[in-house]
Amino acid sequence: MPIGSIAVFDEGVFNGSIEYDALVEGVKLTSREREMEYTFDIERNAEKVYVILNIERKKFLEPKWRLWLNEFSLTKEFRPNIEVDSGNTIISSIIYDITPIVKQGKNVFSIVYKGLDSITVDSVGHIIFYPVKEFETRYQLYAGSLLLKPKESVEFTCYGECYIIAKNPSKDTKVNIGASEVTGDNEVADIKIEKEGNVSIIFSAPDNFKNYGRIYSFYSLKYKVPTIDIKAEAIVKDGYVEIKLINNSEIDLDKVLANLFLNSISINFKSFNNINKGQIIEYKIPVNNSKGNLSLRVVGIKAGYRKIFDINILNR
Repeated sequence: MPIGSIAVFDEGVFNGSIEYDALVEGVKLTSREREMEYTFDIERNAEKVYVILNIERKKFLEPKWRLWLNEFSLTKEFRPNIEVDSGNTIISSIIYDITPIVKQGKNVFSIVYKGLDSITVDSVGHIIFYPVKEFETRYQLYAGSLLLKPKESVEFTCYGECYIIAKNPSKDTKVNIGASEVTGDNEVADIKIEKEGNVSIIFSAPDNFKNYGRIYSFYSLKYKVPTIDIKAEAIVKDGYVEIKLINNSEIDLDKVLANLFLNSISINFKSFNNINKGQIIEYKIPVNNSKGNLSLRVVGIKAGYRKIFDINILNR
C-alpha cells in the first residue's frame, strides 16, 4: 500500500476558470542561502487563491522560518497540513488559502529560513479562481505527500484535463504517469494530461530500492467554455512578415499573444490586451534575408484559460 496521504482540499463546480502554475526545480535552503521567492501575477479579480508547497527535511528537524506574502507575514511557525515519514526524511505539505491578502498584479511569496540544517523545497505553486459568467469548471484538487514503493500504483479520475506534480528519487527509477514519465535523479516534474477517465501512476524501481516515488498534487478539471477562435494569417512580402489576427471567438478576450518563430527560435513576441469580438489586429515584422522555417503561435486568453493556434508560414 502507498504510504502517506494526498487529500482533496477543494472540489465542486465553479462559474469561471482555474489557473494553475508551479515551480518544481527543488530549491535548497541553508544557513547561508536562507531565502527563496516565488512570484505570480493576478490579472483580474479572483474569487479564491491558494499557495501550496512541499518540503523535505531531516528527521527530528523542526524548520524555523517565516512565510511572507508581499509584506504580510503568513506565519512564524512551521505548520504543515500533511507530514509523511519516508524512512530517511520527513516530507511536509502545506496549503494556504491566501485569498484575503493577495492583490491584483504581481505577488511575491517568500520563504525566509532560519535553521542550521538544510531543507529542500521540492515544489511551490499557486491556484487562482477567476469568475467568468460564460464559463463553467468542474474541478477536484488534491495535495499532500503520497509515497509509492517499487511497482506500486495508484489511480485518479481525470475529468478531461489534469495536472500532476510527482518526484522521481533516482536516475535508476522512474514514475510513469499514463504515457508520460518522470526520470532523472531527484527530478520533480509538472505533467499535464488531457484525458477523461482513470489515470494510473506507477513507480518503476528495483525490488530492493529503499526510496519512494512521490505524488504531491493532482488537479482534475473539466471546462465548459464559449468558443475561442482566432483566425491567423501571415505572408512574407518585401522582407517582412505581414500578420493579421481576427478574434472570431464568441467572447471578448483578455489577451492575445503572438510569437513568431524562425527555425523554432522565437524572433518576435507581442501581447495585445482587451481584444473585442470581431476585432482585427494587423502588424508586420522585418525578417530581412533570414532563411528557414517561419511559424506563428497565437494564444487567446480569457481569465487564465488559454487556447493555442499554430500556423506554418513558409519554408524558405
